[in-house]
Amino acid sequence: MTSADILLQASSFYQVQCDKLIKLAKIRKLPNGKYRVLSEKGKNMGTYDSKEGAKKRLRAVEYFKHFDHHGAEDQVIDLTDIDEFAYSAIVRKLRQKGSKEQVREFLAIFKQQFDKATKGKIHKPEKIALQNTLVKFNKLHKIKLDKKTIKTAAIAELGNAEQVGKYLSGIVLFTLQRIPSDKRQHAIDNLKQKFANLSESEIGSKQLPESSALGQAITFVKHVLFNHDASYIREVLNSLVRSL
Repeated sequence: MTSADILLQASSFYQVQCDKLIKLAKIRKLPNGKYRVLSEKGKNMGTYDSKEGAKKRLRAVEYFKHFDHHGAEDQVIDLTDIDEFAYSAIVRKLRQKGSKEQVREFLAIFKQQFDKATKGKIHKPEKIALQNTLVKFNKLHKIKLDKKTIKTAAIAELGNAEQVGKYLSGIVLFTLQRIPSDKRQHAIDNLKQKFANLSESEIGSKQLPESSALGQAITFVKHVLFNHDASYIREVLNSLVRSL
């Protein structure tokens, strides 16, 4: 056996052992047959149908880890300069600032979330899918978004300010129907003054957890229906359920 043959065998043995170490330290085979890439800290870096796909992802992680001494896990994808809070705008910016693999992961997560929202017959499934996609994608790759952009998107979702104000006034007037007619106008005038004096900055700065939305909705409906006839309340609730 020549020295060249020995070097070739040594190189082959080294590669095999490296692959084994990678499998033990970084890639895990799941019960469903898929392969998951894990960081040194055990963070999920992606799940793939084949071991080759997982190895490809691992090589990309290792490359960025050595390219930047902070490591791929600590890199933040800055999306604060997107022109609007929309799927196309985020993908366009992600193509500029992220890797091809990150873009593929984002698209795959979005498709999964969009299909789920569509099957669940959710109103505006693309909006819900985008929000859920960003949450899940952020767990894999840290992203940074501008709060003002997100608030602008929320305003657009709520609707035209004039129309929203008229809609809310209808609810307020309906609620005040329980006040005797001779006292109602005075109550309306008093309420108008209170609304005018509310601090928009204080209201706008409030942040409530998503879980509070259900409780708020139920409390609001109950307050509107308090002290009305039981059969009427049941008809309203039935109508509400059918309309949701």
